[in-house]
Amino acid sequence: MSKVIQLPDDKKPLSERLKAVLDGDYAEARDAARAFISRPEMTPVHPDIPKEEYREKTLAWIKDMIAEGYTKLPYDKQYGGEGEREKYMNIVEIIAHQDMSLAVKQGVQFGLFGMSIGSLGTEKHSSKYLPDVMAGDLLGGFAMTELAGGSDVQGISTEAVYDHETRSFTINTPNDDARKAYIGNAALHGEMMVVFAQLKMSPEGESMGVHAFMVPIRDKDGKTLEGVTIEDCGHKVGLNGVDNGYLGFKDVKVPYDSMLDRFASIDEEGAYHSDIKKKSHRFFKMISTLVTGRVFVSMVSLSGAKNALTSAVDFAEDRKVFGDTLMDKQATHSRLLPHLADAYAMHFATRFLMDEFKRGGPEVETMAAALKSKSSDNAVAVVDEARKLTGGKGYTSVERYGVLHDDMDVFRTFEGDNTVLRMLVAKNQLTHLARKFNGAAGLDKFKKALALHARKRLAHFNAGSGKTDDTHLTDPLTQRKLFAMRERAMMYALSEKMMKISKAEGAAEAANQCQDDMLAYADAYAERIMMQRFVKAVDAQQNPEVKAVLKDLCDLYAVHTMRKNALWYVENGFMKTQKTKALAKLEHKLAEKVRPHAKDLTSGFAVPQSVLTSPENAPKAEAKTAPKAAPKKKKRHWPWGR
Repeated sequence: MSKVIQLPDDKKPLSERLKAVLDGDYAEARDAARAFISRPEMTPVHPDIPKEEYREKTLAWIKDMIAEGYTKLPYDKQYGGEGEREKYMNIVEIIAHQDMSLAVKQGVQFGLFGMSIGSLGTEKHSSKYLPDVMAGDLLGGFAMTELAGGSDVQGISTEAVYDHETRSFTINTPNDDARKAYIGNAALHGEMMVVFAQLKMSPEGESMGVHAFMVPIRDKDGKTLEGVTIEDCGHKVGLNGVDNGYLGFKDVKVPYDSMLDRFASIDEEGAYHSDIKKKSHRFFKMISTLVTGRVFVSMVSLSGAKNALTSAVDFAEDRKVFGDTLMDKQATHSRLLPHLADAYAMHFATRFLMDEFKRGGPEVETMAAALKSKSSDNAVAVVDEARKLTGGKGYTSVERYGVLHDDMDVFRTFEGDNTVLRMLVAKNQLTHLARKFNGAAGLDKFKKALALHARKRLAHFNAGSGKTDDTHLTDPLTQRKLFAMRERAMMYALSEKMMKISKAEGAAEAANQCQDDMLAYADAYAERIMMQRFVKAVDAQQNPEVKAVLKDLCDLYAVHTMRKNALWYVENGFMKTQKTKALAKLEHKLAEKVRPHAKDLTSGFAVPQSVLTSPENAPKAEAKTAPKAAPKKKKRHWPWGR
């Protein structure tokens, strides 16, 4: 048997060295996950598979994940888990390359359902439920959204009324609009749900706010329990391997211990207690579990974008067009390479988000909302562009662009609608700014800060707005300053605008009139983080070739993003038109530098080839007797020809 020779890092192919950069500390786990999704039984399903069959296939894959030991990773060791949440998230990111329904269904089961038990409940809940959750012996879901509730989760209508005599809660859905809607695992497989409801201490009492309850919906034989109504959402645009459903409750009684009571409890005398006195504050503390989901969607969306980029670059490298390859054409550079740069920028940003999530950083909620919105929007855009680039071939189901697009489309809606999340980003940052300038004295400080900021902007404009040389535009410090100053300027302008409107027309009208500004600010915030993390990733590289390639790609991300925002820079005095023209020329130069490495850069994603296409043949239908052929008609000769 010949001995395997290990090459030193600097002798390995560039694609392998890029893969090592992207995989980081979790390379071994990510490679194991790649081997897992490359198994024959993990072959992607045909797009026309019936939803019933797809759902059972997805459940079988969940069981494969359980058998592999993956589902124990995110939970505490004291409950039979392994306490390695970041490792688990890296593995799920790889699994998403294979099938988005699997990624989402496992996210419902082991993320939303399991993590909410651990985050919102206390030790009695974790010890009772989590071993069965991670073993797949208790399948469940996260019943928060209501049919007419939209994003106003604090205003949900489902009620949980406490009865002290029986030490129980009665769960009721007051009307059809209050039905829990689009709930994963509800239509078929779920046995228990974490149900969010308004807690009342008596039928006529005031709501104590939204609380979470463990509510059984089926018995072990799959029979719907008394008082529970379950409806199937049916066939969807995508993610048909997930059994989404509607839930209604009529006088469903659950015991006292069903309330997840980390942030509020009811004592033995029947009195309600919470250390967080304000209902709204308690609510936002409770739904912190959604941050996990937003981190997850950011990473899984990126997996879909990587699939599309890998397939599209492979196609463009092989496609001959008038003597050259399609990849050699400038239009292809403009269509694909900025998306490739964006994918790397988002990769490094999501690693930073995971680190901040692990240590509980103060900006995690804001960052997760911003990156989730940006990543999911970008993923759908890159899949769409890749499909168009690959022409008729890309329009065939086997290429999976259609499946990817349809599966990820809803990522822009669940775990928080992207428009709402962007406004949350702006709201959180406005709140943070207001805390710095609190009170009457604070208002004077704020006005002085605005004046100072204006002077700095003017100084920056005079010093650098007209510079057009490549050295200036590719200087990391200049790039970071331009991204950071844009974000800061937009925040100060937004704050000043809201203050003026609020003074004249009230806070509600101010918020309404500033929504477009809030949405634009949130993207500037996300782009600043992506830029910073990309620059840091480049600085961290020791290998000269890897560093040079990533530096060019980082410059392409910076220049393309500044070009995209050129109107803002010009209108606000950060650039002159000759600078924006220089950016356009530089973007083409950078694309030409990146182009020879396009294949290496996508190979660095290490997406297994087996998951990039679907089976070519549809599931075999039952044999049917062929109808008798119709008699041939006599050929008619049209006098004017055909």
